[in-house]
Amino acid sequence: MIKIKPFAVAMCLVSVLALVSCKSTPTEEPVEPVEDVTEEPVVEEVNDVSDFSASNKALMEKIEAARKAAIDSGADSSLPEAFKACEAEYEAEKLALKTNSDKDLTKALQDLLNRYNALEAYSNAKAKKERIDSLGFASYDQASYNNGSALLEELSDSDSLISLGSDWYKKAASAEESFDKVLDSAFRALAREERTLAFAAKKDADSVKAAVSKKDEYNKGVDAFKKGDSQYVTGDPEGSLHSYTSAKEIFTALYSQISEARAKAQAALEAAKARVAESEDVALEADKISPLGDEEVEGIEDEDSTLLESDDFTEAETQAQELEDSVDENVSEVEVE
Repeated sequence: MIKIKPFAVAMCLVSVLALVSCKSTPTEEPVEPVEDVTEEPVVEEVNDVSDFSASNKALMEKIEAARKAAIDSGADSSLPEAFKACEAEYEAEKLALKTNSDKDLTKALQDLLNRYNALEAYSNAKAKKERIDSLGFASYDQASYNNGSALLEELSDSDSLISLGSDWYKKAASAEESFDKVLDSAFRALAREERTLAFAAKKDADSVKAAVSKKDEYNKGVDAFKKGDSQYVTGDPEGSLHSYTSAKEIFTALYSQISEARAKAQAALEAAKARVAESEDVALEADKISPLGDEEVEGIEDEDSTLLESDDFTEAETQAQELEDSVDENVSEVEVE
């Protein structure tokens, strides 16, 4: 048997294909058909949650916090009927958690949470309205004031309790926001006015050199003024108003104190000048009446007068001789002895 090597067979096949290709007309290469691949839809697995214990517990913790905030705001007295209704529902939900903690109580618990939040917002809004009324601030933003007042009146009606907790909370929050706008507008306007007054007071203090004579107090006023600027731009106009007022009072006090001290010093100087002028006037008047140097003064003679009686010193010489003789006599007696 004759064995044909694989390599030789391969070469023969290549030669035959080459001859065929040379004799045939070139044609376009066939396009391979695109395989239609349709992805199978992914079916997400849905976990069947049957135990709501954890989510119920988390919601109840939020309710506890909201309930405390409502009580702290005074909701139990500002809207007593609504508060009592929430408290009754609160006790019912606590009982439900004890007996059916794994059941889905989300809807009822969320509604109760909204109601307690609404109570807090209502109580805050009512307190802010009362403050606005006492300060006479309503005119600074009358539209917001009217809107907040209307919402408070609507929420105070017992019929409003039948609405959903979310709706109730939305209205209460809107009422509080309206009164916040009134307060913000009022304090911003007042702060701007107070800043102008504080700056004028600072200029007065500068005019009497307060920064030199009362440096520490002056710096306190400057710091208060700068703090007011910072509070105004960071959204605390009420705090800004207080800071500007403090700065104004410090600068005003400094100007008053230094001006008073200067006035006293000036008065003392004027009094001293007056006394000197008065003394000069008296001296001039006295000189006119009795000029000094024109009359004799007792005890003072003329410059050519004899101050002492004339004396020839005879008596003094006699006394000296007597003293000398006495000394000589005593010496002789001593020598004799």
